[in-house]
Amino acid sequence: MKEKLYANFVIGIVSIFVAFLMAIIIAKFATLSIAMIPVLILGAFLTYFIIRRPELGWLLIIFFLPFERVPTVAFGGVDIKINTILGFITLIAWILALMFNAKKYKVQPYVIAIPIILFILAMLLSLTDAGAFTRGLMVLFFILFTILLSVLAVNMLSDKEQLKKTLIVLFASSFIVGVFGLFQFGGDTVGLPQSLTLLKQGYTKVVFGFPRVQAFSMEPLYLANYLLIPIFVGIALFFNKTGPVPRWTLAGLLALLILIFVLTVSRGGYLGFIGAFAVSAILMFRQVLTWKNILIGLLTIVVVGYGVAFALSKGDYRATNEFIGHVTLGDLNRGESIQGRLATFRRAMQAYVESPIIGVGIGNYGPWNKFYPDATPKIGWDIVNNQYIELLAETGIVGVSAFGLIIIVLIWRTFSALKKAKDIFLKSVLIGFFAALVGVLIQYNFMSTLYIIHIWVLIGLLVGVQNLIFKEQKA
Repeated sequence: MKEKLYANFVIGIVSIFVAFLMAIIIAKFATLSIAMIPVLILGAFLTYFIIRRPELGWLLIIFFLPFERVPTVAFGGVDIKINTILGFITLIAWILALMFNAKKYKVQPYVIAIPIILFILAMLLSLTDAGAFTRGLMVLFFILFTILLSVLAVNMLSDKEQLKKTLIVLFASSFIVGVFGLFQFGGDTVGLPQSLTLLKQGYTKVVFGFPRVQAFSMEPLYLANYLLIPIFVGIALFFNKTGPVPRWTLAGLLALLILIFVLTVSRGGYLGFIGAFAVSAILMFRQVLTWKNILIGLLTIVVVGYGVAFALSKGDYRATNEFIGHVTLGDLNRGESIQGRLATFRRAMQAYVESPIIGVGIGNYGPWNKFYPDATPKIGWDIVNNQYIELLAETGIVGVSAFGLIIIVLIWRTFSALKKAKDIFLKSVLIGFFAALVGVLIQYNFMSTLYIIHIWVLIGLLVGVQNLIFKEQKA
């Protein structure tokens, strides 16, 4: 009786969702909406199966993590991403599963719940001083949504088999990103139109003589940030000779991803990579520091180095010099990238001085910096390009302290889990996720968007693996 009620409830939910979506599409696209009906029907079927089985939605979210720019739909002044829709549907599906199938679905421990609540309260408190209150609410909504996806991540890792499926999908998705990244680089080099390469204007070969790979991401630095996850999970699994992917298949994937990572030419990403690799080497020094693995590492460097050199040789005559100059901070005294960031840092500190305790309001640095204009600038709001300084400016000491507490708890519980981990697979994945998080936190010194889906999913994955280790220890 309960299963029948659940099935009818699911059909009702899907019907309401489809009707609502159909109304929006007809209102926005008029007669063009007829061509979108097949897509809508497919979406209805997919929604039905996700609500019946939330794990399907979860795996789709993992697959589409790097697809933050393609595909998107602009609606109401907001770019709606595919993972925004999938995340919303999957969250509803998980809540319904908790209500109607309590034997199978149970709420898993979310160790950072208290720090997260404190952080949310700090953001709400900052809104009391926000000059652009509506924008602050919108940014807060996006942050809350991505935080909920971290909660979903924790609850979707119910056992090791589900974790293995998650990793397989993660690696498959990153492989597609890597292959498309090569096409993007080669296509722009030979002169294919941007409609095919999907490169944004500032990242074509016009700037440096070679294109900066961004794949499906908003910017190369976001792609580099995402790639830290599959790269360092893959490295941990490779060195410990475990995981759901054959070892030498994984080696080939890592070579591809590291090559694409280098071609993003993201200096913040490079620093994040160095920090993440240092963490991996320290936590796995017995596995890493063997002659065989050192030789494999040197071979990987040679292969990636040759790949980068070959790729740059296909660009303009100035490509190699521009690459070396950019990576070695040759534009330190003249480049907009560095000097612009330093100027923004100083400006953000002025906002902090103005309201040091609760900040000028979450999401309000841009409006504050423009003296609260009536309309959104055509190029968008200014950002600080340093998440910690931007948080300090927008939420003050209260917000930064709460955010720091989240990081401290994650680090403390990771080391606690590492001490108790007996399963080499779980331990390897934990090291990989933790190293990737360290890389992300380092790169946050050079970027500042808090509501990035893949970062909060990474946090949820880290907590989920910790839970699996503690659960196994109790068993």
